[in-house]
Amino acid sequence: MPNKPHSLGTVAWLLGIGFILLGRLGLAEAPVPEEVFGVLGMEPGQIAELAHGQPVTYALPEGSADELAVGIAWYLPVALAKVAGHLREEDPDSLDVDVTAHGMLTEQGWTGALAAVSVSKEEAQALLDVEPGDEFNLSAHEIDSFKTLKQTLKRTPYRAITDAVGQHYREILFRRFEVYRRGGSEAIAPYAREETLDSKPSLELRQAANESPILARYFPALHKAWLNYPKALPPGTGEAFPWVEKSVEGRPAAILRHRLSVDWNGGVLVLTREFYAAHSYNSSQWITGCLPYRNGTVVFQQVRSYTDQVAGVGSEVKHLVGRELLKDKMLKSFERLRKLLEGQAAAGR
Repeated sequence: MPNKPHSLGTVAWLLGIGFILLGRLGLAEAPVPEEVFGVLGMEPGQIAELAHGQPVTYALPEGSADELAVGIAWYLPVALAKVAGHLREEDPDSLDVDVTAHGMLTEQGWTGALAAVSVSKEEAQALLDVEPGDEFNLSAHEIDSFKTLKQTLKRTPYRAITDAVGQHYREILFRRFEVYRRGGSEAIAPYAREETLDSKPSLELRQAANESPILARYFPALHKAWLNYPKALPPGTGEAFPWVEKSVEGRPAAILRHRLSVDWNGGVLVLTREFYAAHSYNSSQWITGCLPYRNGTVVFQQVRSYTDQVAGVGSEVKHLVGRELLKDKMLKSFERLRKLLEGQAAAGR
């Protein structure tokens, strides 16, 4: 009996802790928008600018010499459900620009899903002559496979050579998807470089995931799954594997993506991992989302992109230029979204 008051006190203390934890869990599900903006890395002055209806871009901490990191947020006087509906679109992503072809990958689709990926005569010849370097993002094994293909194509008509190279490249793309689907980012083959260390998207994408405080703060289970993919995803998580072809530095580039989406307080959060890009950059991660704010919606995005082009001599200047180019691309993407929403409103939808 003497221990009863102590036991009751313990129960009360545990109940108190329970209510505190429940309160924190509730906050994680429905956070105050200004709090989210702070977690995203925005300064108070930048948060205040959102109300003016203009996009706000801001720099993010970068964890390596080959990383470019930029954030953007924009307040739109549009209902949250309409913005979220566009962000949920998968094929192609509603924020994508300069896309010339696109599709979805499945393990049953084989290379037919990539039939629209084009390889020009010039690119085909360059692939047959490819060596370690930054002209193409290929592993040592993939480079050797093109050398073998070149030997088998002797005395083959020129047009047939282009077709054969295109088919072989699509097979490489599909195998990269299969390997990623079964082994996650750790299984991504590195890109062979000339006289330098190979580029490793596997390490870059893990770094990007670890540099995402919004995931750690509000989506810890999803964050863990993102890091440890292909382990099971949290219930309610949407998953897709889109691919796109777009012009990058004046050349066509096939890009393979992994996309997850979850509902968030009436809005949506979308994770996009570009686990293969044909050239110019190694990999990237996007975190895109929307939240109710004032009489409309704030849509935000953070991009972490990795490219060997900003490392080495003159890295600081290269980073400045690279960030400006990335900001410009993101602004064009958000302007595209705004026009889509305005067009939908004008049509009465």
